Amino acid sequence: MMLLNGKANELSKYSKLKYDANNFIQKVKEVWEYSDLQIRCVYLISDLAKKGNGVFSIAYSTFVAMFEQRFNMKISLSSVRRFFGLMEKLGLLSINEAKRKNNSQSANIYIIEQQSEEHPQEHLPEQDNIISFQEIKDDKQKPLKKDIVNNDDVQQEKIINDSYKKFKQHIDKDLFKRVLVEVKNKKGVRNFKAYLEGALSKVANHLQCNNGTLVIEHQGLNDFYSVLMGE
Repeated sequence: MMLLNGKANELSKYSKLKYDANNFIQKVKEVWEYSDLQIRCVYLISDLAKKGNGVFSIAYSTFVAMFEQRFNMKISLSSVRRFFGLMEKLGLLSINEAKRKNNSQSANIYIIEQQSEEHPQEHLPEQDNIISFQEIKDDKQKPLKKDIVNNDDVQQEKIINDSYKKFKQHIDKDLFKRVLVEVKNKKGVRNFKAYLEGALSKVANHLQCNNGTLVIEHQGLNDFYSVLMGE
C-alpha cells in the first residue's frame, strides 16, 4: 500500500522510533564497513531524516544533486540506488512507495528502522565529531550553518574508519575506541593519521607478544596511555 507523501514534518506520523542522527550513524557503522562515497551518503541521510523524526522523502535524482553540491564529488544514479538498496537489506531503513494527495505517484518515503540505543555514560569524544551536512525545511535545502563541521572532519572520519579496518584483526572495537580517545586528547598532533596508526601499531605489537596474548592490568587511562606509548 502506498504511503501518503507530504511536507517533511508531516511524515513524522510514519516514524518508528525517537530519531537521533548520532545514534543512527553509530548503528550504521556497527553493521557494515562503508566506502568513502557511502559514508557521505550516510551523513546526508542522517540529516534528511531529522525533520520527520526518522522519516524523509526524496527522489534519487534530487539526492544526487544534493550530494554533489554538498561534497563537491560526483555520484551516479545507479550508485545511489544500490546504496539505498543496501541500507534496506541491512534493515537500517525501509523503502516505501508513496503518492501525493491527488493520488499521483511521488518520490519514495524512507523510514529509519534502527539506531543505536542511547548510553550517555559511555559517551565518547569521537561522537562529538559526527558531521551534520544538511538541514531540510519544507523539503527545501537550507544553507550550511557556520558552526557545522566541514569537509576536513569527513576526512578524519575516513582515516578512523580505514584505521579500524587495518587493525581490527589484532585490536577489538572497545580497545580501538580507547586508543582513539587517547589520540584525540593528545595535544599538538600535526599528522592525525600517522599518530593514530602509530599508536595502534604499538598496541597491536604488545598484544601479539607471547603468542598473541598480553595481560595488562589497567589502573585507569594513565596506565593505558603508558602501554599505548610503549612506556
